[in-house]
Formats: sequence, C-alpha cells, structure tokens
Amino acid sequence: MKTLNRYHVMSVFYILSLSIGSDVFARAFEQAVQNNDKKPLIWLVEDKKENLNLLTMSAPTTSVATYIESRVIGQLKQYDIVVQRMSIKRIEQVLQTTPNACVANRAKLESRQKYSLFSTPQAFYLTHKLFRYNQRTPLDEQLFNADGEITSLKAVFDYTPNEIIGLASGVSFGPFLDIEVGKLAKKNIYFRGGVNRVTALEAMLYANRVDYLLALPIDMKPNQAQKALLEQHAIAGAPPYLIAHISCSKSQEGAAAINAINDILDKMYRGEDYYLAHKKWFPEQDLIKLQRYLKEKFVKTP
Repeated sequence: MKTLNRYHVMSVFYILSLSIGSDVFARAFEQAVQNNDKKPLIWLVEDKKENLNLLTMSAPTTSVATYIESRVIGQLKQYDIVVQRMSIKRIEQVLQTTPNACVANRAKLESRQKYSLFSTPQAFYLTHKLFRYNQRTPLDEQLFNADGEITSLKAVFDYTPNEIIGLASGVSFGPFLDIEVGKLAKKNIYFRGGVNRVTALEAMLYANRVDYLLALPIDMKPNQAQKALLEQHAIAGAPPYLIAHISCSKSQEGAAAINAINDILDKMYRGEDYYLAHKKWFPEQDLIKLQRYLKEKFVKTP
C-alpha cells in the first residue's frame, strides 16, 4: 500500500510540475514522502514587500491580514506547506490548475468562486476611500449626498471629465466598488502595477501626477505636512469594511484545507489576539462593532 500511495503522489506532482515549476513540487513531494502523516499544501503569496517576513511575523506591523495569515500558517501542523511567491496573475492561474493551493487576503467575488473556495473572514479593512491632495478648490456640493458621501465615482468624473484617478491594477476593490470603477471611462484611469504599486500611487498623488486615488486608509502613509492637505471621501453604497478571506483550490484537497483554516480562525475570533491585530487601524467604536459582528455571524456555538 505504501508503494501505491508513493506512486500516486509522484504521478500527481509530476503532472502539476509541468505547469507550476518542478523545483517547488519536488520539494513538496520529498517532504510528503518523508512525512507520510502530512499532506503537501502550496501556499501562494503575492510577491510584494509586505509579505517578505510572512513566516516569521510576530506583530501586525504593516497589515493585519498578513499577520493573521502568518498565524494561520503556523497552526496548520497537519500540512507540509511550501510557500511560492508570484504575481497576482500567476496566482489566479495556479488556483485554477492545482488541487492543493491556497492564497490569503482575497476578496470573495462571484467570479472567483467558480474556481476557488473561501474561508470565513481572515481580516477586515476599513473600506476604500476617494483621496484628493492639495487641491485649490473643494469638490462641488452637488457631488455629495446628505450624509457627506460622494454619490458615485462616475458623478465625480462627469463633473471633472479631464481629471485622472490612480488605481492599483490586477486587484479587486470588492464587489460594489469593482462595479463603480467599471463605469469610469478608460481615459480617466491610470492603472499602476508592480510590487510597489501602492506606495507608487500614493507618491503620484502627492506629486499631482494623478488627481484622485482610490485606496484603503490603511495603505496611506502621509507625513504631517501631507496629512494637512489630504482629503478623503466615503463613497455612497460602499460597505463599511472590505473583508479579506483565505481562498483555496475548488477541489477535495482545497475543501479540507478550508475546513482546517476555518477551525483556526474560529479559535482566533474567540481570543484577544484577533482584535488586537485590528486595533492599530480601527477606531475603538469600530472595533466593538467588529467584535459584535463576528460573534453574531461567524463564531461557532459550542
């Protein structure tokens, strides 16, 4: 039986190596053979600075999602995990072609659910805002509703048709804002990709190379002088939070991994560490609301 299992694992890894890279799966196979009680799991990580110290992160210094991801990986003791860094585009391809792959910090979209499974919430972000910097005149009052929110992104560019918004390419802004962005004319959008796209877009805003930026408040790092000139506006209809999830291949292996991940997250929701990880980026009242929301929606009853 051991010989048969070994042959089966080897065959699967050989097929997968044709599309992903033999070095990664060779390492995973060696570990699987040496540790027969553990299953190989490919953990996909976007190749950006925020993720450099993923496996050794001990505090939420730059991102609450990355910190929680590190804690989850550390508790998946039943798996031999191989971390593979790659672009977002490549991650999408691997999830669709590999039965035992997972990736963290994902928005749960209908299009992605066709080929991947999602965990309960990994982390919460205060949702994207529309940022302006050092503008001579305020936005026209007709662009705001009674609650002081921008009525829509399209309304802004209908009013200022020659201005440009900076957007990170290859990412989702969540279901609602993805639709809002889709209504904008291409001439009004500057897409920025690459490892440093978030910091590059913020620098472009401060240098007046774009007129607006759609970004998460957590990603904005103005100095004191810049902070005084930086506007941020909520967008009507946008949910208060952008929820990040861990996503795995839509397969038997992926379903087993998601079940294990959900068990870990459920235990984290019950402790202080999960909420303390969010505290740096959440006002106290929002943190209380987050605790209540999780207990009502996601914490399993004993």
